[in-house]
Amino acid sequence: MKFNTQILILVLLLCLSSGVCLASDVFNRQPFVAFALDSKLGNRSLANQSAATMAASQELQPRKSPNEAFLYSLVIPGMGQLYTGAKRGYIYTAAEVGFLTTFFVLRNSAANTRDDYRDVVRDHVIFIGAGAFEDWDPIEDFEHATQFETWNHKYDSEATRNRTGKWYWADLNPDLKNENHGDLEERGLGSKYRLEAFDLRQKANDTFERAKFFLGLAILNHVVSAVEARITTKRSNSRSQNPLTQTQTRPFDIDIQTDILTGGFTGAVVLQRTF
Repeated sequence: MKFNTQILILVLLLCLSSGVCLASDVFNRQPFVAFALDSKLGNRSLANQSAATMAASQELQPRKSPNEAFLYSLVIPGMGQLYTGAKRGYIYTAAEVGFLTTFFVLRNSAANTRDDYRDVVRDHVIFIGAGAFEDWDPIEDFEHATQFETWNHKYDSEATRNRTGKWYWADLNPDLKNENHGDLEERGLGSKYRLEAFDLRQKANDTFERAKFFLGLAILNHVVSAVEARITTKRSNSRSQNPLTQTQTRPFDIDIQTDILTGGFTGAVVLQRTF
Protein backbone atom coordinates (compact mmCIF):
# COMPACT_ATOMS: atom_id res chain seq x y z
CA MET A 1 0.00 0.00 0.00
CA LYS A 2 2.84 2.34 0.85
CA PHE A 3 4.55 1.51 -2.45
CA ASN A 4 1.41 2.32 -4.42
CA THR A 5 1.11 5.62 -2.61
CA GLN A 6 4.68 6.57 -3.48
CA ILE A 7 4.05 5.78 -7.13
CA LEU A 8 0.90 7.88 -7.08
CA ILE A 9 2.77 10.81 -5.57
CA LEU A 10 5.49 10.48 -8.19
CA VAL A 11 2.94 10.47 -11.00
CA LEU A 12 1.23 13.52 -9.54
CA LEU A 13 4.54 15.33 -9.33
CA LEU A 14 5.19 14.61 -12.98
CA CYS A 15 1.75 15.84 -13.87
CA LEU A 16 2.37 18.90 -11.78
CA SER A 17 5.56 19.65 -13.65
CA SER A 18 3.73 19.41 -16.96
CA GLY A 19 0.87 21.45 -15.58
CA VAL A 20 3.21 24.31 -14.71
CA CYS A 21 4.10 24.72 -18.37
CA LEU A 22 0.52 24.42 -19.50
CA ALA A 23 -0.87 26.77 -16.90
CA SER A 24 1.80 29.39 -17.53
CA ASP A 25 0.37 29.85 -21.04
CA VAL A 26 -3.13 30.17 -19.69
CA PHE A 27 -2.22 32.88 -17.20
CA ASN A 28 -0.17 35.07 -19.51
CA ARG A 29 3.03 33.15 -18.85
CA GLN A 30 2.99 33.90 -15.13
CA PRO A 31 4.79 31.02 -13.35
CA PHE A 32 3.16 29.42 -10.34
CA VAL A 33 5.05 29.59 -7.08
CA ALA A 34 2.61 27.54 -5.02
CA PHE A 35 0.34 24.55 -5.58
CA ALA A 36 -1.65 21.98 -3.66
CA LEU A 37 -1.05 18.33 -4.50
CA ASP A 38 -4.15 16.13 -4.52
CA SER A 39 -3.42 12.56 -3.43
CA LYS A 40 -4.56 9.89 -1.02
CA LEU A 41 -2.36 11.51 1.58
CA GLY A 42 -4.47 14.61 1.43
CA ASN A 43 -3.67 18.12 0.23
CA ARG A 44 -0.34 19.87 0.77
CA SER A 45 -0.36 23.65 0.50
CA LEU A 46 2.87 25.56 -0.11
CA ALA A 47 3.63 29.14 0.85
CA ASN A 48 4.27 32.14 -1.39
CA GLN A 49 1.24 31.83 -3.60
CA SER A 50 1.45 33.50 -6.98
CA ALA A 51 -1.00 36.08 -8.35
CA ALA A 52 -2.77 33.38 -10.32
CA THR A 53 -3.16 31.26 -7.18
CA MET A 54 -4.57 34.22 -5.29
CA ALA A 55 -7.04 34.81 -8.12
CA ALA A 56 -8.34 31.32 -7.58
CA SER A 57 -9.08 32.11 -3.95
CA GLN A 58 -11.68 34.61 -5.12
CA GLU A 59 -14.03 31.69 -5.59
CA LEU A 60 -14.00 31.24 -1.83
CA GLN A 61 -15.50 34.68 -1.29
CA PRO A 62 -19.23 34.72 -0.53
CA ARG A 63 -21.49 35.80 -3.35
CA LYS A 64 -23.19 39.15 -2.91
CA SER A 65 -26.98 39.25 -2.95
CA PRO A 66 -28.45 41.35 -5.81
CA ASN A 67 -31.66 41.76 -3.82
CA GLU A 68 -29.80 43.16 -0.81
CA ALA A 69 -27.83 45.52 -3.04
CA PHE A 70 -31.11 46.69 -4.59
CA LEU A 71 -32.69 47.40 -1.20
CA TYR A 72 -29.59 49.15 0.16
CA SER A 73 -29.48 51.59 -2.76
CA LEU A 74 -33.26 52.00 -2.72
CA VAL A 75 -32.98 53.32 0.84
CA ILE A 76 -29.66 55.19 0.50
CA PRO A 77 -28.42 55.66 -3.09
CA GLY A 78 -24.93 54.27 -3.56
CA MET A 79 -24.99 51.86 -0.63
CA GLY A 80 -25.75 48.89 -2.89
CA GLN A 81 -22.73 49.70 -5.06
CA LEU A 82 -20.49 50.05 -1.99
CA TYR A 83 -21.86 46.74 -0.68
CA THR A 84 -20.69 45.14 -3.93
CA GLY A 85 -17.37 46.96 -3.84
CA ALA A 86 -18.05 49.50 -6.61
CA LYS A 87 -16.62 52.88 -5.63
CA ARG A 88 -19.03 54.72 -7.93
CA GLY A 89 -21.56 54.31 -5.14
CA TYR A 90 -20.10 57.49 -3.69
CA ILE A 91 -21.30 59.35 -6.80
CA TYR A 92 -24.91 58.31 -6.16
CA THR A 93 -24.61 59.27 -2.49
CA ALA A 94 -23.11 62.66 -3.33
CA ALA A 95 -25.84 63.27 -5.91
CA GLU A 96 -28.48 62.43 -3.32
CA VAL A 97 -27.01 64.92 -0.86
CA GLY A 98 -26.88 67.57 -3.58
CA PHE A 99 -30.45 66.99 -4.79
CA LEU A 100 -31.95 66.98 -1.29
CA THR A 101 -29.94 70.02 -0.21
CA THR A 102 -31.12 71.94 -3.26
CA PHE A 103 -34.70 70.83 -2.64
CA PHE A 104 -34.76 72.05 0.96
CA VAL A 105 -33.04 75.33 0.08
CA LEU A 106 -35.52 76.06 -2.71
CA ARG A 107 -38.51 74.99 -0.64
CA ASN A 108 -37.52 77.25 2.24
CA SER A 109 -36.94 80.12 -0.18
CA ALA A 110 -40.36 79.55 -1.74
CA ALA A 111 -42.02 79.43 1.67
CA ASN A 112 -40.38 82.72 2.65
CA THR A 113 -41.48 84.37 -0.60
CA ARG A 114 -45.01 83.05 -0.06
CA ASP A 115 -45.04 84.61 3.41
CA ASP A 116 -43.83 87.89 1.89
CA TYR A 117 -46.71 88.09 -0.60
CA ARG A 118 -49.24 87.27 2.11
CA ASP A 119 -47.75 90.02 4.24
CA VAL A 120 -48.25 92.46 1.35
CA VAL A 121 -51.91 91.40 1.23
CA ARG A 122 -52.36 91.87 4.98
CA ASP A 123 -50.64 95.27 4.94
CA HIS A 124 -52.45 96.77 1.95
CA VAL A 125 -55.94 95.29 1.82
CA ILE A 126 -58.73 97.22 3.55
CA PHE A 127 -62.00 95.65 4.67
CA ILE A 128 -65.36 97.21 3.99
CA GLY A 129 -67.16 96.58 7.24
CA ALA A 130 -66.51 93.36 9.16
CA GLY A 131 -63.69 91.10 8.02
CA ALA A 132 -60.56 89.39 9.33
CA PHE A 133 -57.61 87.67 7.64
CA GLU A 134 -57.82 84.93 10.26
CA ASP A 135 -60.99 83.72 8.54
CA TRP A 136 -59.34 83.55 5.10
CA ASP A 137 -58.31 80.34 3.43
CA PRO A 138 -54.47 80.54 3.46
CA ILE A 139 -54.25 79.47 -0.20
CA GLU A 140 -57.39 80.32 -2.13
CA ASP A 141 -58.38 83.63 -0.56
CA PHE A 142 -54.89 85.14 -0.49
CA GLU A 143 -54.32 84.10 -4.10
CA HIS A 144 -57.59 85.72 -5.16
CA ALA A 145 -56.55 88.92 -3.40
CA THR A 146 -53.47 89.08 -5.64
CA GLN A 147 -55.62 88.63 -8.76
CA PHE A 148 -58.43 91.13 -8.16
CA GLU A 149 -58.68 94.76 -7.07
CA THR A 150 -61.89 94.25 -5.06
CA TRP A 151 -63.95 91.51 -3.47
CA ASN A 152 -66.50 91.91 -6.28
CA HIS A 153 -65.46 89.39 -8.96
CA LYS A 154 -67.13 86.47 -10.66
CA TYR A 155 -64.92 83.66 -9.40
CA ASP A 156 -65.94 83.75 -5.74
CA SER A 157 -69.23 82.26 -4.60
CA GLU A 158 -71.52 84.01 -2.16
CA ALA A 159 -70.35 81.68 0.59
CA THR A 160 -66.74 82.63 -0.09
CA ARG A 161 -67.57 86.34 0.00
CA ASN A 162 -69.31 85.87 3.34
CA ARG A 163 -66.19 84.19 4.69
CA THR A 164 -63.67 86.71 3.39
CA GLY A 165 -65.81 89.82 3.84
CA LYS A 166 -65.76 92.78 1.48
CA TRP A 167 -62.33 94.25 0.78
CA TYR A 168 -60.30 96.36 -1.65
CA TRP A 169 -56.65 97.40 -2.13
CA ALA A 170 -55.54 100.47 -0.20
CA ASP A 171 -54.18 102.46 -3.15
CA LEU A 172 -57.46 102.08 -5.07
CA ASN A 173 -59.81 105.08 -5.12
CA PRO A 174 -62.25 104.39 -2.24
CA ASP A 175 -65.11 105.42 -4.51
CA LEU A 176 -64.35 102.34 -6.65
CA LYS A 177 -64.29 99.84 -3.79
CA ASN A 178 -67.63 98.31 -4.77
CA GLU A 179 -66.87 98.22 -8.49
CA ASN A 180 -66.57 94.93 -10.32
CA HIS A 181 -62.98 93.89 -10.88
CA GLY A 182 -63.61 93.23 -14.57
CA ASP A 183 -64.85 96.77 -15.12
CA LEU A 184 -61.82 98.25 -13.36
CA GLU A 185 -59.51 96.11 -15.47
CA GLU A 186 -61.10 97.31 -18.70
CA ARG A 187 -60.67 100.94 -17.61
CA GLY A 188 -57.02 100.40 -16.73
CA LEU A 189 -57.51 101.03 -13.04
CA GLY A 190 -55.53 98.81 -10.74
CA SER A 191 -53.44 98.56 -7.61
CA LYS A 192 -49.66 98.62 -7.58
CA TYR A 193 -49.74 96.78 -4.28
CA ARG A 194 -51.74 94.00 -5.87
CA LEU A 195 -49.21 93.69 -8.72
CA GLU A 196 -46.39 93.51 -6.19
CA ALA A 197 -48.14 90.74 -4.29
CA PHE A 198 -48.97 88.95 -7.55
CA ASP A 199 -45.32 88.95 -8.67
CA LEU A 200 -44.20 87.58 -5.31
CA ARG A 201 -46.82 84.83 -5.48
CA GLN A 202 -45.66 83.85 -8.97
CA LYS A 203 -42.07 83.79 -7.80
CA ALA A 204 -43.01 81.58 -4.85
CA ASN A 205 -44.94 79.17 -7.07
CA ASP A 206 -42.08 78.94 -9.57
CA THR A 207 -39.60 78.24 -6.79
CA PHE A 208 -41.87 75.54 -5.37
CA GLU A 209 -41.93 73.92 -8.82
CA ARG A 210 -38.13 73.94 -9.04
CA ALA A 211 -37.96 72.39 -5.57
CA LYS A 212 -40.31 69.62 -6.70
CA PHE A 213 -38.08 69.02 -9.73
CA PHE A 214 -35.03 68.38 -7.53
CA LEU A 215 -37.10 66.19 -5.24
CA GLY A 216 -38.04 64.18 -8.32
CA LEU A 217 -34.36 63.88 -9.23
CA ALA A 218 -33.64 62.58 -5.73
CA ILE A 219 -36.37 59.94 -6.08
CA LEU A 220 -35.09 59.01 -9.54
CA ASN A 221 -31.59 58.72 -8.08
CA HIS A 222 -32.91 56.13 -5.60
CA VAL A 223 -34.47 54.06 -8.36
CA VAL A 224 -31.54 54.26 -10.78
CA SER A 225 -29.03 53.49 -8.05
CA ALA A 226 -31.07 50.49 -6.86
CA VAL A 227 -31.43 49.01 -10.36
CA GLU A 228 -27.79 49.65 -11.21
CA ALA A 229 -26.66 48.12 -7.91
CA ARG A 230 -28.59 44.93 -8.68
CA ILE A 231 -27.05 44.72 -12.16
CA THR A 232 -23.58 45.44 -10.80
CA THR A 233 -23.91 42.73 -8.17
CA LYS A 234 -24.98 40.15 -10.72
CA ARG A 235 -22.06 41.03 -12.98
CA SER A 236 -19.64 40.93 -10.06
CA ASN A 237 -20.87 37.47 -9.07
CA SER A 238 -20.60 36.29 -12.65
CA ARG A 239 -17.01 37.51 -12.97
CA SER A 240 -15.96 35.93 -9.68
CA GLN A 241 -17.56 32.57 -10.50
CA ASN A 242 -14.89 30.14 -11.68
CA PRO A 243 -12.58 32.77 -13.16
CA LEU A 244 -9.83 30.23 -13.76
CA THR A 245 -11.80 27.30 -15.13
CA GLN A 246 -13.16 29.50 -17.90
CA THR A 247 -9.64 29.73 -19.37
CA GLN A 248 -8.92 26.05 -19.16
CA THR A 249 -7.66 24.67 -22.49
CA ARG A 250 -5.80 21.54 -21.36
CA PRO A 251 -7.08 18.23 -19.99
CA PHE A 252 -6.34 19.34 -16.43
CA ASP A 253 -8.99 20.27 -13.86
CA ILE A 254 -8.56 23.35 -11.71
CA ASP A 255 -10.32 23.32 -8.36
CA ILE A 256 -10.26 24.92 -4.90
CA GLN A 257 -9.23 22.75 -1.96
CA THR A 258 -8.81 23.11 1.81
CA ASP A 259 -5.53 22.63 3.66
CA ILE A 260 -6.31 19.81 6.11
CA LEU A 261 -2.96 20.14 7.90
CA THR A 262 -3.50 23.66 9.21
CA GLY A 263 -7.25 23.38 9.42
CA GLY A 264 -7.56 26.74 7.71
CA PHE A 265 -9.73 27.56 4.73
CA THR A 266 -7.01 28.33 2.19
CA GLY A 267 -7.36 28.94 -1.51
CA ALA A 268 -5.03 27.00 -3.73
CA VAL A 269 -4.76 25.80 -7.31
CA VAL A 270 -5.05 22.02 -7.64
CA LEU A 271 -4.04 20.34 -10.90
CA GLN A 272 -5.69 16.96 -11.17
CA ARG A 273 -5.29 14.24 -13.76
CA THR A 274 -7.28 11.04 -13.85
CA PHE A 275 -5.26 7.89 -14.47
